[in-house]
Amino acid sequence: MNKEENEYFPYVVQIAKALARYFGQPMLGNKKNPFNELLYIILSSRTPPEVYQETYRSLRREFRRADSIAETRPEYVATTIERGGLQNKKARTITKIASELKNRFGRVTLAHLKDMETEDAEKFLVSLPGVGIKTARCVLMYSLDRLVFPVDAHCYRIAQQLKWIPQDIPLTECLADEIQSGVPEYLRRDLHVGMVMLGRNYCLPRSPLHQKCPILEFCPTGRTSVENVSCPKSSNQEPQ
Repeated sequence: MNKEENEYFPYVVQIAKALARYFGQPMLGNKKNPFNELLYIILSSRTPPEVYQETYRSLRREFRRADSIAETRPEYVATTIERGGLQNKKARTITKIASELKNRFGRVTLAHLKDMETEDAEKFLVSLPGVGIKTARCVLMYSLDRLVFPVDAHCYRIAQQLKWIPQDIPLTECLADEIQSGVPEYLRRDLHVGMVMLGRNYCLPRSPLHQKCPILEFCPTGRTSVENVSCPKSSNQEPQ
């Protein structure tokens, strides 16, 4: 059943369109193969884009066959991805997932997801070791073109700035579902990519560039910040 427009977040359509006009359709390096995309997202955790992209290339150069990851000790994977940080944790996750997939299907693959309903595919992905709802939805959206909305750190922060969610609420799976439901299905991919670009370039965790923000007109936090800079509070001192 289609939702009424007023059941979505305020200005969500205008924001998605404004971000698409401003940033175009940037390529973020995501993979069409779902297992490769899963690796890519795991490696991206708390790592700058240029670093995790190189780390992904290093991993795939070292392990050209996905099955070989399942046959390798985590410590060896960790040395391959060391530059990206958190290498021991990421290596354990990657090798556990590869081993589980090989045990289930006889080889390391996520090809079966293509034939599954989105909800079932999502449940399968989050059942894998170390895979949360954001990672699962990135795989579904980028590799399988499913109409989901991954809530990463950028989307979470920007949703707070836009007053779509409270500032002090933690990012849980329930909140991720709530944010996803506030975005029309047909806009989810474009809005996610646009928010990633906005978060990397303007809506920064520290010292956001409110005055240069391409969606300033829709952002209560940004407008308030710009107004405070433009019109500082007057001093109580009498003029001399």
